[in-house]
Amino acid sequence: MISIDSLVILFLLIIILFGLCFLILHKVRRIHLMQYALRQQLEQNLPEHLHHTYQQIQAFIDLNRLLQLTYPLPPLRGWAASPDFLLLLAEHAFQKKPKFIVECSSGASTVVLAQCAKINGYGHVLSLEHDAHYAEKTRQQLIKQGLEDWATVIDAPLINYEFNGQNYQWYKLNAQIENTCIDMLVIDGPPASLNHCARYPAGPLLLPLLNIEGVIFLDDADRPDEKEIVQRWVVEFTGFVYQKYDCEKGMVGLIRGAMG
Repeated sequence: MISIDSLVILFLLIIILFGLCFLILHKVRRIHLMQYALRQQLEQNLPEHLHHTYQQIQAFIDLNRLLQLTYPLPPLRGWAASPDFLLLLAEHAFQKKPKFIVECSSGASTVVLAQCAKINGYGHVLSLEHDAHYAEKTRQQLIKQGLEDWATVIDAPLINYEFNGQNYQWYKLNAQIENTCIDMLVIDGPPASLNHCARYPAGPLLLPLLNIEGVIFLDDADRPDEKEIVQRWVVEFTGFVYQKYDCEKGMVGLIRGAMG
């Protein structure tokens, strides 16, 4: 016969077993619910993310095919220019073959535009850079690619300017820039953190130097400051109109008359 003690132990084991089964089922249910919530979140957010990533990959492939560089470009996106922005710059440079390209901030765009000039057999890039270390890095990239004859990185420390009662930190211009008739102006600096509408001075300082058929390209145009800058330029410099481009960070082109 089974003793009472054995029955008690058996009963306790059954209770413990049921408890463990309940705990396991509870954990499994929580994991299932978490997986379901995660899947819903991914289904809502991932397609858009993948769409943007695909656009940048496609733009990068097209850019490489156009440029046929000897060495890879520096890292893109983030603080650096995105592939879609660089692709539009390259396409314009190949189509219009600008003689003088001026850009605010150096980097991958300097390499891209210098390579366009080299392929065109015509043109030169003048790049304003306030960071001496970064300016030298860009120069080394140009040398590595064999493009040092097609672009000049100008050390341009930030100095104080005042326009309409507002102070700005912006590039110091040298005689080489001031005596240039600009065919293509690319604005991707200085950093927006310097002050409100940090890139505004490019208007009063560089737009008067723009060729009658010259074009301006402004990166990061989806940011509130850049939107304000464009509106101010259009009002203050009559005859300019702008066109928005579908780029990762937003891009605006300005030209005199109707955009093509």
